[in-house]
Amino acid sequence: MTINVFSTAPWPGNQLSNLAASEFVIDGMTCASAEGFIQALKRRDPDEQRRICGLVGIEAKRAGSGEVHEQVVREGRLWWLGQEIELGSIGHFDLVERALTAKFTQHEASGQALRETSGMTLTHNTGRPESPTTTLRANTFIAMLYRIRATLTGV
Repeated sequence: MTINVFSTAPWPGNQLSNLAASEFVIDGMTCASAEGFIQALKRRDPDEQRRICGLVGIEAKRAGSGEVHEQVVREGRLWWLGQEIELGSIGHFDLVERALTAKFTQHEASGQALRETSGMTLTHNTGRPESPTTTLRANTFIAMLYRIRATLTGV
């Protein structure tokens, strides 16, 4: 069975989505969703990061779109709590995976959703082609989910 990890997919795919409400804490910062965390990385100011970390769904996605996104892609850098991170670097992806791990270990419904997919194939199909400038490609995101799931389930 294949589970599409997407905000409008049925359970459990919708809860696995970065847009899902799923409060967790990383490095002392409370995040209302993984998307809020991911988009907050596009802002240098920690207070602005805190505000964006509090967002969920499309509101979180929009907080890091447009000119903000284009500037990040152009400059090739992100920030987390005052530290500059190279876009697409091991440090960038390790930080995102750490945040996703926090989501799935601290938010019960998210952890349950991921555990329930044990043995299933995960995909991320939005019905549209993936943007070549996305900061977290679908295959990278899904690979992170597989690693986190293996840790949670021991499989």
